[in-house]
Amino acid sequence: MVAETCAVCTQPAKQRCGGCHVTYYCCRDHQRLDWKGHRSQCKPFKVAENKALGRHLIATRDLKVGEVILTEQPLVAGPSQVTPPICLGCYKLLTEQSARPCCECGWPVCSEKCARAPAHRAECDITKMKKGSKVTVRNFLQTHPIYQCVMALRCLHLRDSNPVMWERLLSLESHCEERKKTQRYEADRTTIAEFVRRFFCLQDFDEEEILRICGIIQVNGHEVPVTDPPHVAVYDEASLLEHSCRPNCAKSFSPDGGLIIHTVEPVLKGQHLSICYTDALWGTANRRHHLAETKFFWCSCVRCADPTEFGTYFSAIRCLNKLCEGYLLPEKSLLEEFDAESVSWQCNRCSASEPSGRVFAILERVGVALSRMQKGDPEVCKRFLEEYASELHPNHYYLTDVRIALAQLHGQTGDTGLPGVSDHDLSEKISLCRKVLALINALVPGEHRIRGVLMFELHAAVAEEARRASNQGQLDPIALRDSLLESKRLLMEASLLLRHEPETLPEGKIALQARRNLADMNQLLQNIHASIGDMPL
Repeated sequence: MVAETCAVCTQPAKQRCGGCHVTYYCCRDHQRLDWKGHRSQCKPFKVAENKALGRHLIATRDLKVGEVILTEQPLVAGPSQVTPPICLGCYKLLTEQSARPCCECGWPVCSEKCARAPAHRAECDITKMKKGSKVTVRNFLQTHPIYQCVMALRCLHLRDSNPVMWERLLSLESHCEERKKTQRYEADRTTIAEFVRRFFCLQDFDEEEILRICGIIQVNGHEVPVTDPPHVAVYDEASLLEHSCRPNCAKSFSPDGGLIIHTVEPVLKGQHLSICYTDALWGTANRRHHLAETKFFWCSCVRCADPTEFGTYFSAIRCLNKLCEGYLLPEKSLLEEFDAESVSWQCNRCSASEPSGRVFAILERVGVALSRMQKGDPEVCKRFLEEYASELHPNHYYLTDVRIALAQLHGQTGDTGLPGVSDHDLSEKISLCRKVLALINALVPGEHRIRGVLMFELHAAVAEEARRASNQGQLDPIALRDSLLESKRLLMEASLLLRHEPETLPEGKIALQARRNLADMNQLLQNIHASIGDMPL
């Protein structure tokens, strides 16, 4: 029995829209007729709600890896709270020489074009109409306190300028009650709420309304890296994506600051859609603490619930018993409060137990050393790996961080590129790339940027190793072809992983170079194919 009706004529219908799998039609003509109106709503997910998660997104059909499921422009965007003076039209850093005051409001911009930019309209209107006098910014050498309020001003401006977007903004989570217990809430009260009411004469907003807006920005804001420095944006539907430390979706940005959400693993109909709100390459304790501090929840995702983090031991340290080859893991990984006396770490081999205070002292010492080291020096990176390998699991996040840096440094620190790298360092680069890629694939395949960059680095190293071996007579044409085919496969996957990254970002530049290299690789393989006959490529 047909339970659905056509969206056009309300007659019984069996055909579903292939994009969202939600809307039904009785015939193809009615689907075409409805497309103009349905297109903006045709998404492969629906909004669901429960007490634990609030509103969240659920797939309405099976999704393949790499599908773009959502693209949207921000509800509101603006500078970070802590920033030196920047142009409020394009977000470029300003100097005393490059800045010019907007003729209408006095806020510094870099050009007349940026003074007229829609992005600048909110604070310009409020300054003219409410404050009644121009803003003056003179110090361009350090962070400027007046920029703390710009994002809030742009949100508040929506109430009168765009009521529909204002209502969408207000529908987002602010966690005001939780924020009231924090120092940031009180700081926002003074530096934003009280300031904008007094300095910009916004008496028609009370403090609680402004602080609610501050909460919405904190909880839902995304750092947008397409400008230098990055700016902040709040999006509508993307704010409903739930968090996971092993998400099934990832985000990229268009050059104009639009958000692109795409899948990073297959998603079945009915599964929740998730992204990672924190740095997925931090350890469990760091990730959970950051989420509690900034998003006001303690993560209990499948990764956080597993002390081994899918068997990678990403947060483990070596057993303090020097005769034991085991690793220490927290006995309870989902505690919501840190209790140094009751929480312990246990060895997976000898069952020795250590207080967390002792473990965190080791991690703090190594973390301080990492923060002070020169990551741009390959030799310094090597010494760090050698020094702390005896204290941490080989996959530990501190060691992984340095391996990622070192894998990219080989071939980038000299003037000759990869051809000037020693055979030993080239081999080390290949080993590092393979090791880190295997780890990230197991731990968090959603880290598409790092995976794409490492695959690009690996493709170049594999091709260079094959070139050297061929020149030395160690590879016959067939073996050379096989190595180049592996390099091509890595190049294609890197290009695929980075295809949504804008060319303004390093990853976007790598994606562009990958496409160019692929054309050269295809030509080289064709030449080899011609020389060795009709063996399949």
